[in-house]
Amino acid sequence: MKRSLRSLGVATAITGMLALAACGTDASSTSSGATGFGDCEVTANPTVHEMKTMTEDTLTVAASLPYPAGYRGNTLESVNGGYMYCLDAEIANRAGLSKIKLVNASFEALVTAKTSNFDFAVWDIYDTPERRKAVDFSTPYNTYRTGVLVKTGSDLTKESIRTATVGVLAGSVQLTYVNETLKPKQVRVFASNDDLFNAVLAGQVDAALNDTATVMPRAASSDGKLEVVGQYPVGGDVAALFPKGSQNVTAVNQILADMEKDGTLAAIMDKWLNPILGGDPDKLADWSA
Repeated sequence: MKRSLRSLGVATAITGMLALAACGTDASSTSSGATGFGDCEVTANPTVHEMKTMTEDTLTVAASLPYPAGYRGNTLESVNGGYMYCLDAEIANRAGLSKIKLVNASFEALVTAKTSNFDFAVWDIYDTPERRKAVDFSTPYNTYRTGVLVKTGSDLTKESIRTATVGVLAGSVQLTYVNETLKPKQVRVFASNDDLFNAVLAGQVDAALNDTATVMPRAASSDGKLEVVGQYPVGGDVAALFPKGSQNVTAVNQILADMEKDGTLAAIMDKWLNPILGGDPDKLADWSA
């Protein structure tokens, strides 16, 4: 996994953890729980960049759920952690807000602006020129490539995948890639990650192509049933998505810049994302078409 805004090397991770853990005074310590952000630690008394939200004192966030790696919880109401949720929490905190409200939306609906009942969406969505015609994006908070998820023991190779059945998510950059570049024997399109990954387990598709940050946690938590065998140089910057013309893009960009500078962004990913990946994405085999 490449990083656009940050590098999670040892020095950066230590800096970020110090920023979140304690900076020596009550004014710069972190708080949690009482603010309504679940198990996410948030910075106390940060510089505030105000957002104009749909609901007073509340950040309404859209995501395609369930996605336990990014939003830990079985229902919208029970989510209390995960790297995306804690990113949302810190942004809300730095916007002077005390609560988050989650709303569910399909990935395709988000990137095509078929829904707009939210302040922003965080679901590791790629910022592409085509999508910017319908929606707006913040500056990136990470950069990802595309992993190849298969059943453990599969004999699929980067050569044989062209004669295989490949599953992708509707509206994804992987859908464009398999149709225009990879051109496997058959492409199956799914509306949700759960449907996509269950199709791999059921043998309905030979492989699923999705972001490394999505397929690696799924493989790591599959009790050995799934594995990621390679990656394609397909993906790019992921960013918060906004309804077209949103007045909140500037404020979120300022918040992300502050989080990058003080190490908080790195610390959130180091605490919530890195442990669930189950390996180093940069060490995956190159399956360039």
